[in-house]
Amino acid sequence: MRFLLGWIFKIGCLGLVYLGMTSGLRIKLPEEILGYRVPGAAQQWDDRNAQIGEYGKQTQAGFNSISDSLGKR
Repeated sequence: MRFLLGWIFKIGCLGLVYLGMTSGLRIKLPEEILGYRVPGAAQQWDDRNAQIGEYGKQTQAGFNSISDSLGKR
């Protein structure tokens, strides 16, 4: 039973990471989850994905301003 609950929790955490990557949802990983230490590589990966999301928002805002300026002429 403990094994099964452990895997359910791990899969749930992966689901949250997936949501963080595919949507605008920002998830900050904690240092420790139910006694398991979150690897530093996972936290770095989460931070990089957040930066990529921010770059995407900045790029979209830039393209919107360009299209607005072209549409006014």
